[in-house]
Formats: sequence, structure tokens, C-alpha cells
Amino acid sequence: MRAASLFLSSLFAACAFLSACTHQPPQPARPSPSSPSLIVPQHADFGHYTLALTWQPGFCSGPEGTTCRADQPATPLIGLHGLWASRPSDLIKAQLPVTTWWRKGCGIYEAEDAAPTLTLSPALSHRLSEVVAHTHSDLVSHEYAKHVHCFAIDGEQFFTTATNLRDRFADLPSASYLTSLEGHEVEKQDLVTNITADTGALPERGVQFQCNKNASGQTVLAQIWFTLKPNALVAFPKADAFLSSPQMQDNCPARFLVPRWTH
Repeated sequence: MRAASLFLSSLFAACAFLSACTHQPPQPARPSPSSPSLIVPQHADFGHYTLALTWQPGFCSGPEGTTCRADQPATPLIGLHGLWASRPSDLIKAQLPVTTWWRKGCGIYEAEDAAPTLTLSPALSHRLSEVVAHTHSDLVSHEYAKHVHCFAIDGEQFFTTATNLRDRFADLPSASYLTSLEGHEVEKQDLVTNITADTGALPERGVQFQCNKNASGQTVLAQIWFTLKPNALVAFPKADAFLSSPQMQDNCPARFLVPRWTH
């Protein structure tokens, strides 16, 4: 009997221990790499991000031919240009023109000849080499120096988030529709309709398009710009992530070419 009593006491104690463990307050979840979010330690009081995605054949084209290096990958067709914070409030209060911010970015706060060091993991560097255009000057380093460094955002975190947002759009049916148009003209409104079928109804200027002129003088799609809430990147590509852009920056006509590679 004494042995049985000791056994039951031990069993009850074990059950109580397990119950206590089961009812511990839940620990906060760690951010998932697949859930875009950014910690912005400096100048965090800006109004929106612009997620700039590229249509690589159009982004690399210009009146005098290709603007990308010979090692430019042919795929993927949808690439990443950048994720740009709008003017911080101190620059708005100082009445700095928005066009100056677009032109100089972080150079307003720092010496223009400053060369911030960007160190990325090999895996992320390889991923960026796949989706960022191979311009003659290093576009990744340029983006970090102009659009990231003065915000003190960790480079690995920033470019992981930016590539994740690019991937989220590239996985949509509207991105597949765009890819199917390679080499053909498209009505801008048809493209908007396909995008909003995936995102839901967007605010005015929530999505805008940038076009280039190619060597033949044709107007070709080069970029797609999305205006996003800084605190809602995780919701992208759903409409809850979007804002109306304060500026009209769409320079594409009602109909334009979705170019293919010519090399």
C-alpha cells in the first residue's frame, strides 16, 4: 500500500507539473522571415514606402540600347528596384522640395561622398543578383546608400524584406498575366484590372507605372510602383497595405509595349 501511495503521489505531482507547463503564458512569436516588417531606428516618421519593381527588359532598355551589363540574367522578368521611404517629417517641416529628396535621398543627411559599408549574407547576395538589374554601377549598393543607410535599418533585414515583397507580387496571377504579355502591347487599364483582381480595390495612385523609350523609340514598360503603408508591409499585396501616392508619378500612356529581351 505504501508503495502504491508513493506511486500515486508521484503521478499527481507529474500531472500538476505538466498542467502548469501547459498553462504558461504564451511566448511572443518571433517574426517570420516570410512576414515583411522593418525596424526603422532613425527618421521613422515618414508617410509611405514606394515599392519599385522592374520589368527587366524595359528597365534595361534606353534610347541608346541596353543600360545593363552583359551578365544581366534573362529571368526572372519581374525584378526589384527598391523600397523607398518618403520624406521624413523634419525635411517636410524644413520645406525641402520632394524632388530634392527623390534626387539626393540620404545624401541630404550625410556627406555625399560617404561610402557606407553594406555586408550581406552570401545567400541574400545571390538572391539579389537574380532579381536586381545588373546596371553598370552596383544598384544594390546605390539603393542602400541612398534609401536605407540614413534610416539605420539593418541591411540584411531591409533587403530580405524587399525581396520578399517582390516575390509576393511575382507569385500573383496578375504577374503571370504580365509575363504572358511579353513582346506585346497592353492597355494600362487591363493591367490595373488584373492587379486589383488580386489585391482588391486600390486607392487612387496606389499603383503607378513607369515607361522608357527603347532604341526604336517605342514606349515600353520599365517599372511598377506600389505606394505602401510603412506599418502594413505584412499585408502586401492586399489592399490594406496600400496608400494613395501624394504625387502623380505615372508616365506611361494608355497603351504601351511589354518588351522582351532583344539579346
